[in-house]
Amino acid sequence: MRKAFILLPILAMALFASCNKSINRVPTDTGASKTPVKGTHSTGTTYYVDPAGNDSNDGQSTATAWQSISKVNAQTFLPGDQILFKAGGSWSGNIVFLGSGTSDAPIVVDLYGTGNKPIINGGGLVNGSITLLLNNQSFWEINNLEITNTITSGLHYAVTGIKANNSGTAAASHIYVKNCYVHDVNSTGVGNSNYNKGTGGIIFTGLINDVLVQNCHVANCQIEGIRTSSSTQASNVVFDSNLIENVYGDGIVLNGVTGNSKIINNTIRNACTSNLANYAGAWTYNSYQTLIAHNEISGIVGGNIDGQPFDADINTNGDIFEYNYSHDNKRGFMLFMPSATNIIVRYNLSVNDVDPAGTSAKMINYTSNNSTNKIYNNTFFFTGSIPLFFEYTNTSSPFAFNATFNNNIVAGGTVTQFSARPITASTATFQNNCFYPSSITSSNGPAGVVSNNIYANPQFVNATSGASTNFNLLATSPCLNTGLIMTGNGGIDFYGTALPAGAPDIGFYQHTSTGTTSTLNATADSYIRDGSYATTNYGTLAYTVIKSDAVGYARKAYEKFDFSSIPASSVQAATLSLYVNGVNKAPTRTISVYTTQTENWGETSINWNNAPTDTTYVGQIVVTGVGTYALDVKNAINTQLAKSDHIVSFLLQNNGANSSTNDITLNSREATSNQPTLTVTY
Repeated sequence: MRKAFILLPILAMALFASCNKSINRVPTDTGASKTPVKGTHSTGTTYYVDPAGNDSNDGQSTATAWQSISKVNAQTFLPGDQILFKAGGSWSGNIVFLGSGTSDAPIVVDLYGTGNKPIINGGGLVNGSITLLLNNQSFWEINNLEITNTITSGLHYAVTGIKANNSGTAAASHIYVKNCYVHDVNSTGVGNSNYNKGTGGIIFTGLINDVLVQNCHVANCQIEGIRTSSSTQASNVVFDSNLIENVYGDGIVLNGVTGNSKIINNTIRNACTSNLANYAGAWTYNSYQTLIAHNEISGIVGGNIDGQPFDADINTNGDIFEYNYSHDNKRGFMLFMPSATNIIVRYNLSVNDVDPAGTSAKMINYTSNNSTNKIYNNTFFFTGSIPLFFEYTNTSSPFAFNATFNNNIVAGGTVTQFSARPITASTATFQNNCFYPSSITSSNGPAGVVSNNIYANPQFVNATSGASTNFNLLATSPCLNTGLIMTGNGGIDFYGTALPAGAPDIGFYQHTSTGTTSTLNATADSYIRDGSYATTNYGTLAYTVIKSDAVGYARKAYEKFDFSSIPASSVQAATLSLYVNGVNKAPTRTISVYTTQTENWGETSINWNNAPTDTTYVGQIVVTGVGTYALDVKNAINTQLAKSDHIVSFLLQNNGANSSTNDITLNSREATSNQPTLTVTY
């Protein structure tokens, strides 16, 4: 993404702003009374500011309050001081605070009295206007203000709501902005000479440690929502529980951070409204081990060649993107820049994050040169048809994807190409994913290490949109208990459910079973062949074959399971899992599954002439390549449980047109791994 910006001259002019009290994760904009936050320094002085006050007063009581911003700007504040603006009051002008607090006595800005939050209206009167400025200062806490900086129509200025700047090489520290409402800060956009990306809602420039922006509402701002920019990495920079909406450019940016920095619990709506430059929802740049978690991002339509909800940008190392919910965005889920390394993306939910009609319709824009990135246990759901799942625009590297992609669900619509170009990296890993429909991977599909992928309906609760719980898995899902154990997986799923010591579920959700789950191996299996091979038995081979073809070439397969050990009269779920180890040239083939008329066939004696016929249709699987395919067989098992004979026999056959290229080979129970299984929960 690229994104150096020019620091504005530090000017202070008038602005119109407001502050709000946060309730849980999303702040509200209503006024309320509040007891001022008290400085901890015993010698600090409390100053009161009231539109009906008088600047000739000492400002040290509500009866002797100051009146104007100019009076506030003339005072150099000391550690432990408080500056309290009267609730319901409104001021025009730019605040330039002077002085610094200390670690045990920060300077606190807040409100007093009852009523709406105090409004500071910057007015956007000159280029570079900043409504509230802290310049080369430390230990300030700004609470419960409403801030605006609206430019007069027809003018083209770069303006900002709240800004903390440090121009020195020594770090500033402890700048907190809490419960503030910053809105209608309308910097000029791309194409004007005053355009500056370092403007907008709440901005930090230079090396500032211990930054907190919490429970703030940033709305209708241009260019940025909340961001930092520092060439030297700052520590303990946290943006927590903010609501950011209707922003021209980026929603949240952490640029130049390390050591316990976080973007957490934020809601970002309708960021990147402009398509004239590269923007994203929440992203990191020059970042080390930053946490991006529990955020909800929706409604992104612009952002030029970027525009994803998430972005591991230039010089990012070890950042973790987890437990996020993105939905109804136009340009995909995430961007990886070439230098991004050791990035972990896990337990996220992405719903309809691609516009099927878009010219840049891809789910993941992967340009990283590094094979140490990991994308696992995410759920990607989309409707319609999209051109690409992976787009690759890094012309300096021959690899389309070179990292880990495990335990993910990719489901819903269709994909023209899984990758923009063939995946050739030997370091690429695609294991234990669920792709549905299976055609998603048919063009430029997974390569490198490819194993145990499932091509079956993941069985969401209600795959439409809305609540994240709609994309939890049913008890019959083939994705339950079929994931690969990932070292250092964070220990919990999207909802905070503890992950098991054994195989986890595939996707962002870990189920909590109320029953007992048993996995049964086949007790017998074989395939049969017609024509001159009609009396030949193939029951001892390590594979079975299914093919629809002319006489002498057609083949069918049989699988038998004994579930008499199940102490139940019915099961909650039952899944038949089969591993396809080879396919011929046909792009797809549909395998129909039936229960058989009798289960009294022997593995070493069954052939085309004596094999039982089908009786009840169970379902079908569409095979597009090597991997595990699963089918819900709950009804078939419950039918058998009602009988005295608790054995089930399945016939698998291709009912399609005859073809010399539609054959598939499956592992049999004699194979050394990935044998046929029946998993039941009761």
